[in-house]
Amino acid sequence: MIEIRKLVVFLFVALLFIYMIWINFRVLNKFGHKKLLSALMISGLGLITIGTFFDMISNLVDMKFGTLIPICFTVGAIIFVIYIILWSNYIAQMMSTLNEYAHNDPMTGLYNRMGFEKVFEIKIATQESFYIMVFDLDKTKLINDKFGHLKGDQYIISAARIIKDEIGKNGFVGRTGGDEFVALLENMTEEKIEDLKFFIKNHVSHIFNKQNTQISIGYSKYKEDGETFEELLSFADKKMYEDKEKRKEFYLKNQ
Repeated sequence: MIEIRKLVVFLFVALLFIYMIWINFRVLNKFGHKKLLSALMISGLGLITIGTFFDMISNLVDMKFGTLIPICFTVGAIIFVIYIILWSNYIAQMMSTLNEYAHNDPMTGLYNRMGFEKVFEIKIATQESFYIMVFDLDKTKLINDKFGHLKGDQYIISAARIIKDEIGKNGFVGRTGGDEFVALLENMTEEKIEDLKFFIKNHVSHIFNKQNTQISIGYSKYKEDGETFEELLSFADKKMYEDKEKRKEFYLKNQ
């Protein structure tokens, strides 16, 4: 007669085995199949299932399983523990990748709007002073129309690299739109901010020869010009449009 305790254990392990196969292949087929993980899971939990089955029927048959049952349990448990360790590492890597996709712009590698706002929230918690700088590339549509969208993408990527390289370790950079960027700058004076503007404008103007590419820039200071992200962004946007208009007026005067 089968012992109820052994039957319950076998059914539990068997159902767990079936469930783990379903979960394993559902997740791995969606995010990339890993044959080693599948093999370890099936081998480890399969041996444990076999062990519980032999243990359940040991009273019904004349066969003496001897050391077979403990071998199944021991080897199966070791393999399954290895699977759990590798699976946990795989899930951690997958979560890291998903988090990166959620907070980073895939084309430029900069923060996206969500990622940048998270950086902003962390920074304002320190109550330290900082600047918000906004950037708007000029002539993006003209370059797209004249040279194609691949060239337009190159223009955006090159500008993003220039901004990030110039800011360096003094802040964080995000892409908020097609050709619009935002930066948070720490440990900077207004004089250094103006120097930074000059260098970025100069480098952007040389992205494409003879196209006179330009970038409009504005900035705001935390607490002086606003305390929320929207307030600082709005103030910096106004300065950026003033910068754009000044350049247009200069261009018209020198026609």
